[in-house]
Amino acid sequence: MALRCLYQGSAGELAEIIAQGQLVEELRRRFVAMHGAKPRESESASWGGSIPTVIDLLISAGLQDVQVLVELTAPICDVRMDIVLVGSERETGEICVVVVENKQWSQVRPVRGTQMVHVPNAPGRHPRLHPAVQADGYRQVLRDFVPMLRTAKVMSLVNLHNMPAAVLETIQGDSQELEGGAKRTKMYGQEQEERERFAAMLTKTLSAEMALEHAQGLLSARVSPTDSLMTAVNKSVRGRSVFPLLDEQRKAVEYVKAQLAASRRGNKRVVLIVGGPGTGKSVIALELLAACSKDGLKVAHATGSRSFTRTLWEYAGEDTRARRIFRYFNSFETLRSKLDVLIADEAHRLRRQASGTGPSQVKQLIEAADVPVFLLDEHQVVRPGEDGTIQLIENAAKEMKHEVLRIDLRSQFRCGGDPEYIRWVEQLLGLVAGEPPRRWRPLENYELYVAPTPEAMEKFLYRRAAETNSTARIAAGFCWPWSSARKDGTLVDKPPHTLWATHPGGHGQIGCIYTAQGFEYAWAGVIFGPDLVWRNGDWEADVSQNRDRAVEDAPDFDFLVRNTYRVLATRGMRGTVLYSVDRTTNVMLAKLGACLLDYDGVPMNTPR
Repeated sequence: MALRCLYQGSAGELAEIIAQGQLVEELRRRFVAMHGAKPRESESASWGGSIPTVIDLLISAGLQDVQVLVELTAPICDVRMDIVLVGSERETGEICVVVVENKQWSQVRPVRGTQMVHVPNAPGRHPRLHPAVQADGYRQVLRDFVPMLRTAKVMSLVNLHNMPAAVLETIQGDSQELEGGAKRTKMYGQEQEERERFAAMLTKTLSAEMALEHAQGLLSARVSPTDSLMTAVNKSVRGRSVFPLLDEQRKAVEYVKAQLAASRRGNKRVVLIVGGPGTGKSVIALELLAACSKDGLKVAHATGSRSFTRTLWEYAGEDTRARRIFRYFNSFETLRSKLDVLIADEAHRLRRQASGTGPSQVKQLIEAADVPVFLLDEHQVVRPGEDGTIQLIENAAKEMKHEVLRIDLRSQFRCGGDPEYIRWVEQLLGLVAGEPPRRWRPLENYELYVAPTPEAMEKFLYRRAAETNSTARIAAGFCWPWSSARKDGTLVDKPPHTLWATHPGGHGQIGCIYTAQGFEYAWAGVIFGPDLVWRNGDWEADVSQNRDRAVEDAPDFDFLVRNTYRVLATRGMRGTVLYSVDRTTNVMLAKLGACLLDYDGVPMNTPR
């Protein structure tokens, strides 16, 4: 894995491009080449309006040789930083990095009690993440995920080049009670005095010495993958922050905190957080848990997955609060006291009806807390009876006369931080209307292989896991009779089946949708069974080949089985190996351009 940016060059080189009037066109061209799509008009306008204001300061400060990285993609996720300046620290000569968040705002109001702001003239009615919090999040993620920067000087600042000083003062750290690094993040407005302070800070901090070497070193630096979600549970139970949240993730946490205050005034809202695999839903859930626990609130985390919940219990260790905090959806039928916050993770697994004759499961969860939070991905509905959809939750809230606040996530934390792989899987399985399977385009941050046999897949994954000191798992469609667990839940000579995805003993077992959903591992192997095969240019689903009794009478089996393989194929953080027991299907997969493995699990070709 390596960092990447839209443009790398010296401040002087960018100044020439700006003087020629070619800045926006040059960045648009590079954007299309990198992302395969045109940038939004608002993004192009931001480049033209903000970047020159930073370059002018660098030139006036004599820092024309400082390296400028435009739109640096954050490690592990697809969030892009506006500008990152790279040079040497004046005192030590070591690498120095300055993250610059550009905002063209002129008017802004703080949202009291949160780290959010309201921007009157911006599109949309929802508050925005405070720019200092946003910039500091980028600083944190660089420090946390790029080993070479963990002892380096990494700063963040905000360039508010259209904002008057009087407005800026209302959102300064002391005024809005920002915390940690966000409170220390400097923000600079439009007045000449502010611009001079900005330039003086750059001069004091940065030297252009070895700037090019440092920038090239940063872009080629090793990026450590994010910690597994499960290894962070223990910290969350104890109310400690676990992950540096970025943009939509941080915004979601701040929204929930704001809704708690509103709910206590009688304006209860239901929070709906929607995102695909790896967009940070469960990370948000754990951060919410940590934040609420730290504030002394009554909070619970609930799922409909036995494996996921029991794994949370396991990783919480001997903390006696674990079983009170981590619960099942159906454990709220007889709740005697209301929670402050209920975090319903994996809410796509909600049942339309709860047991008995009482209210539906979703209504029970809404009633259980002042602020109920539902996190879901509609494409992960894989069993009949699971009906956790956006519409179900919105309809229930409407009937109960509660407003729904919906947050859509974008940034990918799984699959190498690249949403392109997620999209490729969805197109492969026909889950994107009008978009057939397309050829695989090799990515810097993710590896895709096709194996000729399950044995070849296993050999490759064992080697990769050993080489990278990481985890690997193989999961398959539910087309074979899985060995039954013992009465105590353990597998034959292995850990309990609920811990398959996280316990070292699960490495030699083949998992299924029931043990894989909700988890992540570094390397994923996926065996397509005969229940989904490729015929005559399209997928054919065959329920008679499936051994899962839960779906044998499902009228929508075709939809469920495609979603099942989508879930299995998006568990890997670094790479995935695909194999189908059906020869025609495996040939089709091989022709899509992924790297092929030989029978010993050795890559045969460079991905085309």
